[in-house]
This record gives sequence, C-alpha cells and structure tokens, in this order.
Amino acid sequence: MFERVDRVKERRRERLERIRTQSRDSYTPYVDDWKDPIEETPNPFSYSPRENEMMDQPPSHEKWGVQILASVLLIGAAYVLFQTTLIPASWKSSAREVMTRDFNFSGVADWYEARFGPIPTMLPSIPANPPAVPATSTTKDAAAVWKLPSSWKVVKSYDPESANVILHTGMNDQITIGEAGWVAFVGEKPDYGTTVIVRLTKGREIWLGNLDSIGVTKDEVLTPGQVIGTARVMDQTSRHLYVGAKVNEQFVNPLEVIPFE
Repeated sequence: MFERVDRVKERRRERLERIRTQSRDSYTPYVDDWKDPIEETPNPFSYSPRENEMMDQPPSHEKWGVQILASVLLIGAAYVLFQTTLIPASWKSSAREVMTRDFNFSGVADWYEARFGPIPTMLPSIPANPPAVPATSTTKDAAAVWKLPSSWKVVKSYDPESANVILHTGMNDQITIGEAGWVAFVGEKPDYGTTVIVRLTKGREIWLGNLDSIGVTKDEVLTPGQVIGTARVMDQTSRHLYVGAKVNEQFVNPLEVIPFE
C-alpha cells in the first residue's frame, strides 16, 4: 500500500517538474496572454478630474428642483415680511409701489435716442401708403416740441461766428427744458461762458450759456419742465441768456429750432 502511495507522489512530482521546465511557447494562448498581455488594460481605479466633476454635478431634474424650491422660499419670505408688523408700513408701501409701478418705456427710449442716437430696429417699418417727401426741408420743419416764452426778447440776433442768439429773460424767469433730454456737458465754453448742453432726439443739441446758477449735472436725464438754471444779470435790470443749437453736429439758428410762443 505504501509503495502505491509513493508512486503516486512520484508521478505528481514529475508532472510538476515538467510544468516548471517546459518552454514558454508551450503555454496555452490564454495563459500566455495572461502572463504577458499585448495591450495594456486601463486601470479601473485611475483618477480622472473630468469624470470626478461629472460625478459631482447633480442631474438636471435635481437642478430644477433646487431652483423651484428657492423660488418658493423667496416668495414665502416676501409674503411673511409683508404680513409681519416688525417692518414699518412706509417700507412696505415703498416696496409695493416699486413692484407695481409701470416701466417708463418712452422715457428710456427718449434718453437712449438723446445719448446714443436712433434706436436700432431689426426691420424698417414701411407704411402701406407712404406720404410724399418734399424735395427740400428746412430746420424749422424739425422744430422742437416746446417754445420759448413770449415775454422773452431778442437782444442780439443769430451770429454765425458766435453761433448763438442773446435773449432777455427778465429778472424772475428760470430756464426750463421743454422736452426730454440728456445733459451732455456742464462747464465753460468760448462765447457762451458757463454753459449747459442738452442733447435731444433727432440729432439736436441745445446750448444754454451765460448762466448764473445751474440746477442740473452732467449725464442727468431731464424731463419736460425741469429747471436748468438762471441767466446772468446784466446792468442790474435784466438777465441775458445765450442760446445756441446744433442739428446733426452743425450750428443753426436756435430760433428756427425753438421758436417763440
């Protein structure tokens, strides 16, 4: 019996020895590929920043859920603030007025046109029956929408060299603007003195010089009827206002742009 066991052990030892000593070419294909693969297999535990970022980003439906939740919380907070008595009533009324006030589209359009020029449009509006356009036009055809007070008098007519007219405004009259505009300049100008330049629509500018006091600032948007200032006193009996006008960057007679009442 022991001899049989010894023979089995001997055969097993010889088989193991043959396996160790046989050449590399004798391996089966799958064993050879396992010991020396031709292509490198990717490391399943390798780190990729891009993949990590994609994993950190929540799904799109979760983003929508977070945004909807934030909106609901914001609306709820606003409702609670309006219902509580801890906030003064004046603050609540001011906030309510701001949220319900109509937007001044026409005022913004006038300001944009006065500062940057005509508002661009995608397509021109072409009427079905366009009116006939005269062959020639004068500056008076594009007159402003307001007029100078009839009580003012012309002291000096329009002079192309100085590009202004001098008006007697009386001692108590203030200078007001008659249409929406934008203050493009406040300071000193030759032949005008202390001057305020207001840019209007349709490529027009009004120069108001020889001012004694100024009630506007540069870049301020003006509304019709707003006070510009007062003219300087001359001879203790009257105030003289220097008025100039530009249309499409060219000086013109201001009385053709803003006539008297």
